[in-house]
Amino acid sequence: MLDLLLTSLTQSFHAHSLIFFVCAVISVIIVGISKSGFGAGLGILSLPLMASQSSINEALAILLPLLIAIDLVGLGRFIRNANWRILKIIIPPAIAGLLLGMFFFTTITPKILTLSIGIFTLLFLIQNLAMSKMDLKETKSYPWLGRLMGLTSGFTSFVAHIGGPPITVYMLREKLMPMVYTSTLGVFFTIINFGKLGPYAYLDLLNYRQLATSIILLPCVPVGVYFGFYLAKRISMKWYYRSVRFFLLIASVKLISDGLI
Repeated sequence: MLDLLLTSLTQSFHAHSLIFFVCAVISVIIVGISKSGFGAGLGILSLPLMASQSSINEALAILLPLLIAIDLVGLGRFIRNANWRILKIIIPPAIAGLLLGMFFFTTITPKILTLSIGIFTLLFLIQNLAMSKMDLKETKSYPWLGRLMGLTSGFTSFVAHIGGPPITVYMLREKLMPMVYTSTLGVFFTIINFGKLGPYAYLDLLNYRQLATSIILLPCVPVGVYFGFYLAKRISMKWYYRSVRFFLLIASVKLISDGLI
């Protein structure tokens, strides 16, 4: 087993170009910052960046163990600070979304998926900005929206690792403190990413060479995670959510662009 892993590490290192590893390192750091500090928007840039130097399926398989590693680095902190009322609403439909993603993985058109999510996210941002300008004092909680976005997030996370924007549509309405917001998403995606392992193996997306590439990139994980935690603790709530919206805007434009081109 060890010999096989060492052989896979060597083969993986020589099989990829320097440009691939540069893009991959940036991708892992980006997703670490996103998951530990600024929620959903920034993280969607990681898969396209890595996939620019490999296939989509290979990028999905390489990123999954790294996403799980990122989740585990911050899991203790996530569990202590998460909002469990929200998690009880969004996790069950998200698991159903994973099953739907597995069923439709080989039939759905990636361009249609990315375009739909991009348009939906952009429309949400416009609506969210309009609501914030109205300076509403009270924010109603909508469990049905949480369930719908949980289902959508599970589905899109399975097929393209872009579960962040849909669930953020619901999370932003809850107006949580930054660390609670981050931690709730952290626990949510820990469960989601572990849930992908079996189906990904069943669909033959995971192999030793891709796992070896993930291991090579593993040292980048704590860099992004702890930098994200650092930022989340030191930025005001007002600017925290402005940052979340800004990165969601980047994400929506990128998704729409990818879906149209």
